[in-house]
Amino acid sequence: METASEGVGQEYMKISVVSVSYNAASEIEPTLRSVARQSWQDTEYLVIDGGSSDGTLGIVERYRDHVDVLVSEPDGGIYDAMNKALRLATGDAVIFMNAGDYFHSPYVVELAAEFMDANPEAGVVYGGIEVRYPDGRVSEFMPPDETQAMDFLICGSLPHQGTFARRTAFARTGLFDTRWRSHADYDWFLKAASDPRIGMKRMDLMVASFGLGGASSQLERGERERHAIQNALPLYRQREWMERRIEAYQEQYIGLRLENERLTAV
Repeated sequence: METASEGVGQEYMKISVVSVSYNAASEIEPTLRSVARQSWQDTEYLVIDGGSSDGTLGIVERYRDHVDVLVSEPDGGIYDAMNKALRLATGDAVIFMNAGDYFHSPYVVELAAEFMDANPEAGVVYGGIEVRYPDGRVSEFMPPDETQAMDFLICGSLPHQGTFARRTAFARTGLFDTRWRSHADYDWFLKAASDPRIGMKRMDLMVASFGLGGASSQLERGERERHAIQNALPLYRQREWMERRIEAYQEQYIGLRLENERLTAV
């Protein structure tokens, strides 16, 4: 899926792309540029800003011809802003490409729209992301397919930058739960993945480039929140899944210990 073909769903598949920002003048332009370059014509672009005072809005104005909805006002945090976007979006599906993230190629939205058209049973489709590290390193991450999603979510998370979700999926899960300050997107993924009526499917597609260092990458400060989210999910409270969770935690712990011993021995 490296190049785009004639889109079979082009006549009706409208995609809403959302960028949430706050004082992001140093990182938002690549995001805006990548959206502006998308080949898919039926794209709605929403920029939800938290009332920036650092020049972010001036940069957004340079791309105003490509921005359908611009809101700049104080909000209750990133998930409150993402919920605001969901209430305003009119597309058949939505993807969050927040400030600092950008599409991997100009054909991503087109390819995703074609994939969703070919897989109407999937309420959520996701692909891979390029990860940019603060030291300049770059790696690629492709999540496991949908058959392994629930096991993977015990210790990992699907990337919201790599995910397109239909409006029908949000109709079942509801908006992001803003009680969770660090991992409301993780909570949403658990709800979606555990609901058989939504349906998930992985695309063989690199969707986005993501820079570590933002709020969503500060996982260590939210581990207690992640465990609380898991314990709130009925499926994960079942005996079978409790045992699978314990096993996954043990494997992760052993892996970390072995890696630490390897690094210490160097």
